[in-house]
Amino acid sequence: MAIKQDITYKINNSVTATELISVFKSVGWKKNPENIVSAFKNSYYITAYVKRKLIGFARAISDRECYTSIFDVILVPEYQKKGVAKKMVLMIKERFKGTYFFLTYTEGNKEFYEKCGFKVNKRAMWIERQV
Repeated sequence: MAIKQDITYKINNSVTATELISVFKSVGWKKNPENIVSAFKNSYYITAYVKRKLIGFARAISDRECYTSIFDVILVPEYQKKGVAKKMVLMIKERFKGTYFFLTYTEGNKEFYEKCGFKVNKRAMWIERQV
């Protein structure tokens, strides 16, 4: 279902830690405000706005030839399930077309990523963040 309000998408625009943390908090995620802007600056990212309010984002890291990983596809709850996140993921897929895409997803989001064209890969591994 498409949303009625106008959504503006921006690529690699200037964002503040306060804006980003607000979106993360809206879905119960905790991120460090001291390094989140740096994480975004070291990524390719798309932001979504209603008027001037940041309502969500999706970010990726890519070598632009072989591999792309997608991270932090997040929308404030009132804009979820309205096509905004899917549009951002599809924009990333188009930008890095021709690469293999990888992501991890949170509980309950498998179907969303399947609708974006992703399939479960039983041969993937990871190491959890070491603190």
